[in-house]
Amino acid sequence: MTGVGGSNANTLIIGGAFIAIVLFIAWVRNREADRLTKIVGKENLLMSAFNVYYHGLESEKGGPLRSIGALALTVEGLYYRALVRKRELFIPGKQISSITVINEFKGKNMYEYIVGINFVNDEGKRDRAGFKIPHPERWSAAIRKAFPDAVN
Repeated sequence: MTGVGGSNANTLIIGGAFIAIVLFIAWVRNREADRLTKIVGKENLLMSAFNVYYHGLESEKGGPLRSIGALALTVEGLYYRALVRKRELFIPGKQISSITVINEFKGKNMYEYIVGINFVNDEGKRDRAGFKIPHPERWSAAIRKAFPDAVN
């Protein structure tokens, strides 16, 4: 049988573990924010989001990816960087043709709505990148405002 002292010790251990997890998440997010700012430049950064799921490009072989990372809207375009793997993507703003909300990507049902960024790739062909972005309506409006001539 556990006495009152044992119960308090368990509460302290669980509370301490919870605080450590929250501090670790904050540290990782801060590190990613610093890394993103260094890459795109503070003066070029218009908007950023973390915990963004990148599902890949439709032109890539295979099914949708599930890469988590950070997305930045810059004066030059959209930049994605994965948190763990060295996956990066840059879509120049002048090459973005439209933004759509979709629930199917690469022929697969995503079981949720994601944002499709339609653009012309470096080979001159139409392509689409899929992202699950927090507050997609804000992103859509910001991208349209940043690149009014490119996005319809």
